[in-house]
Amino acid sequence: SSGINAEYGHRRGNRQTTRVKRNTTQYVCDEDFLFGVGSREVRTRTLSLQVYDYKSSTRHLCIGRVYVALCEYSFKDEDKPLSLKQHIIPAREPQDSFGCLQVALTVTPESLRIGILRAEGLSPVDMSGTVEPYCRILVHVSSELVHKKKTCISQSLDRSPNWQECFTLDLPERTLLCDVAVTIEVRDALRNTRSTSYLLLGRVLLSNSAVSGHGSVQWEHACSKRGTTVTEWQAILP
Repeated sequence: SSGINAEYGHRRGNRQTTRVKRNTTQYVCDEDFLFGVGSREVRTRTLSLQVYDYKSSTRHLCIGRVYVALCEYSFKDEDKPLSLKQHIIPAREPQDSFGCLQVALTVTPESLRIGILRAEGLSPVDMSGTVEPYCRILVHVSSELVHKKKTCISQSLDRSPNWQECFTLDLPERTLLCDVAVTIEVRDALRNTRSTSYLLLGRVLLSNSAVSGHGSVQWEHACSKRGTTVTEWQAILP
C-alpha cells in the first residue's frame, strides 16, 4: 500500500518522542516536552526534530527534518512561549550528502580566529551540477549577532572549492565562551531564477552543543587549548 501510515517527531540528543498518529497525512501533535537546559546554556543549543513514517515490521522511514539554532532567538521572557514555523527539509537517501567543510578555529578570551579552508562534495541545487560557492560567518553572543563576514566567491564551478581565508573577530568585553555560537553558511552565488537571494547549500555550527556533534568537539578542543589552532572537517547540515 502507499501513503503515510503514521508519523512521529523525534528530538535528538536529549531524546523525546511523540505518540504515533496512525493513517493520517495531517499530523497534529499538541504535546509538550520539557528539557533540562539552563537559560545560559540554551543559547548554545540546536533543536533537531525529525518526522518519521512509523513501520511496525521494518525500519522507520525518515520523512524530513527541522533544525532550529536557538542562538538566533531571544528568550528574555522565559514565561512566554516562542512560536516558530519552519519548513520540513525532505530527507535524503543515506548515500547522498551535503558535503563537508574544513574549518580552522583558534579561541582566546578576547577573539576568535576562523579559517575557512576548503570544502568537498558540495551538493548542487540544479541539474547543471555546478556551484559558485562562498561562506558566510555569523557569530552570536548571547543571541546577539556581533560579527558577519564572508569569503570570496569560488569561480571554479566545481564541488570542491579551496578558499584558504582566515578571519580574526574580536569578542565583546567580559564575554563567556559558553555564550558564543558560530554559524558558517555555505551559499551558492548562482542566483535562483525565482529569487534574488543566494541559495543556502547548508551550514556548520560551532558551539558547546552543535547538532552535528563534531562541531561541539572542535569547539571544546579549541576552548581547552586556547591560542592553539584546531583544524577539523565538519559535515555540512541542511
